[in-house]
Amino acid sequence: MFRLIVCISLCATAAAGYSSGPPDGKTGRPGEGTCADCHSFSGSGDSTFLSGLPVGGYKPESTYALTLTVNYSGQRRWGFEITATDQSQTQAGQFVVSDSVHTRLSSSGGRQYVKQTTAGTFANQTSATWQFGWRAPAASVGPVTFYWCANAANNNGSAAGDYSLTASLTIPEAGIEEEPTPRRQLWHYSSPGRNRVVIHYRGIPEQPVRIWSAEGRLVRTLRPTTDGEALRLDWDGHDEAGRLVPEAGYFIRLGSEVSEVVRVQLVR
Repeated sequence: MFRLIVCISLCATAAAGYSSGPPDGKTGRPGEGTCADCHSFSGSGDSTFLSGLPVGGYKPESTYALTLTVNYSGQRRWGFEITATDQSQTQAGQFVVSDSVHTRLSSSGGRQYVKQTTAGTFANQTSATWQFGWRAPAASVGPVTFYWCANAANNNGSAAGDYSLTASLTIPEAGIEEEPTPRRQLWHYSSPGRNRVVIHYRGIPEQPVRIWSAEGRLVRTLRPTTDGEALRLDWDGHDEAGRLVPEAGYFIRLGSEVSEVVRVQLVR
């Protein structure tokens, strides 16, 4: 088993100074600050998701389309910054701007940072999603760590009332054996029938499981059941109000760690 570590600094701010992107070095990477350096509250990373990275490890020199989503109840302006490093904290791979309207690229200290533009703060929206690319490094670099800190602002023109949401994820190089990590042991995920998703897993403490839409909306909270030595989550494709949700991809948070988020596809 591997550890996947990503660090993104999401410093969306209602203040005009940083609406076009936070300063470099606010990703939460070792030796760097976070959005909390400028914003008033720190929160958990529960409302940020990064998708597009292969669970089995990256293929050297391949390019991946990444999507970052952030959602926080009551907040109305958003931002981000992401960097990727190898185990020596050296820049790993190259970021690619695929949406120049909402994201931009900067460099500092030999490292790249992707962050939001002013248009990418999505003022008055209840959540935000950004797309950008990442080209993996050459062979034999080993695990790559991404660090992120999401800032969910309230759009009141100051830093007061904003939240800094940090999270991390590390991805190995495909084909390179990693030291086993017993923390997350996902057995299997399946869609045994229409409007249904079943996940068997172990190695994660039993706790309420939250299901989020790709837009960052909390869809459902469920409790897993015991199935032998494993835990079993069975979702019938309905939200808390009993309504059938659209056919789409969803994020299921099995535990408290970002690495314990599973993306599933609900099929009609």
